[in-house]
Amino acid sequence: MNVNVKTKRQKAADWLQLNISGLPTQKRSRAILIIVTLMIIIGLSDYATGINVSLLLFYLIPVTLAIAWLGWRSAVLVAIGSELLRLIGDFFANGGNDLPTWNWWNAIGALPVFLILIWILDAFFSLNRQLEQRVKDRTAALVDAANTRRQLEKELLAVGSRERNLIGHELHDEICQHLVGTALAAQVLAQRLNEKNSSLAANAETIVSLLEEGADKTRKLAHGLLLSELEPEKLADKLSEIAEQASRDGVQCRFTQVGDTLVRDAGTAAHLFRIAHEALRNALKHAAPRHVDISLVGSVSAIELIIHDDGKGMPLDPLRETAEKSGMGLRIMSNRAAFIGAALTIHPDREQPGTTITCRLPRSQATA
Repeated sequence: MNVNVKTKRQKAADWLQLNISGLPTQKRSRAILIIVTLMIIIGLSDYATGINVSLLLFYLIPVTLAIAWLGWRSAVLVAIGSELLRLIGDFFANGGNDLPTWNWWNAIGALPVFLILIWILDAFFSLNRQLEQRVKDRTAALVDAANTRRQLEKELLAVGSRERNLIGHELHDEICQHLVGTALAAQVLAQRLNEKNSSLAANAETIVSLLEEGADKTRKLAHGLLLSELEPEKLADKLSEIAEQASRDGVQCRFTQVGDTLVRDAGTAAHLFRIAHEALRNALKHAAPRHVDISLVGSVSAIELIIHDDGKGMPLDPLRETAEKSGMGLRIMSNRAAFIGAALTIHPDREQPGTTITCRLPRSQATA
């Protein structure tokens, strides 16, 4: 239905287009036929009304159409032809007798008026054509700029993903292994100190515990950095894991899943997980909440990822003010949402402290 309406409007726009220099022969012939038909109809009406009633103003209709469709030269010919038709109609309406002098003076006076109107209307149409062309050029430039920006954002996200992967591999393969090796060496030292009943054995065991804890944290950090793709079926499990981890860190965090929330590919699932992870990290870092709820809700029209906290809230323009004060996390979240065709909204609660971040992915984007 929308396609048909758009097609009809486009046909109407093509029919009434002002830049007629490149008009196809078929449309030009149709325009000439309409203008000539109007001139004949008005001429016959002028003849029927008699010599004392002039339909001069009605001849402006074919003259104006000639300017719009065929150009000012054709409009001049139409104006001259209209005056001739009017004089011929008055001649026959007068019984074939000579026309009064005033009738000739009216015709002579009307022609300059037609020419002035043609000049004014042609200038108006020319300005309108220039304005339309400028609008088209600016629109095309804006579209190109928007496409370029989206492409740059995609490249930045891809570069960021590659850099995270490199750092993750370095942490997992180098730092983590180094910490594990150091922990083993410290454990051997602790055992030898225990054999000698040294008082330093307890200190060595403490070092072993710290090294093992550091290796575990490094392994988790590397795992998070390496998560550039995520199987869609595992998205809910990963969201549940970060909720459990937040709960172990001292904040009551709960994850709920409602409806069909299966997304189309691993990249989309990874971006949704990154958005949830960043939103949770921002809430824990800046809002000091006691409770955080992460929800993944599927409906007929969309899949929504909702993160709500009861912290101290956010500014009225969080994407601008918080990014300036606390980093680029929210802007990156917004770019991630746009990258997968979703919309990110942030709603600071007005009645009580807290913030709700919603990432709405249309079902057409989720399953395409």
